[in-house]
Amino acid sequence: MRFPIIPLFTVLAALGLCTNSQAQEDFDRETEIHRNVRLTETAVTPNIPANLASQYQKFLPMLRDVLKENTKDQADEKSLVLNVSAGVKEVGAAKTKRAQALVTAFCRNSRKEYIGNFILHSYASNGPVNREETEQFLRKQILEPMECYVSAESVLASPKPAR
Repeated sequence: MRFPIIPLFTVLAALGLCTNSQAQEDFDRETEIHRNVRLTETAVTPNIPANLASQYQKFLPMLRDVLKENTKDQADEKSLVLNVSAGVKEVGAAKTKRAQALVTAFCRNSRKEYIGNFILHSYASNGPVNREETEQFLRKQILEPMECYVSAESVLASPKPAR
């Protein structure tokens, strides 16, 4: 008995394509922060608990504001794209679940991508993260290491004259 190999591979390839298209994330919103700075917010997946998803939803407007304050318009070759999505992180021996923002950033024509994971729980205040913590995360993990992007603060600081 001969097995029809070509139809079998066709069916397997079709199943593979269907699985890949379902695995791609849906983007809820794309926001233009500046002319050359874009923030793409990924939809919350159904496997994230509702209370953690609401923490993520409350965090997004603050992230937009902080990003707007810490970036500026630049030339198109230094276009900056940030993707943010919700996640869950188990912390400590008790495996306490915490909401997490997964931030990925890259510049146009750059070969590097910068990734940061930000737990949306402040251990200092035992509540949601505040604006200062969000700004510190964004600067230290994403904006400062990027060689292709100049932050708003570094442009405002004038270089010291050489003697």
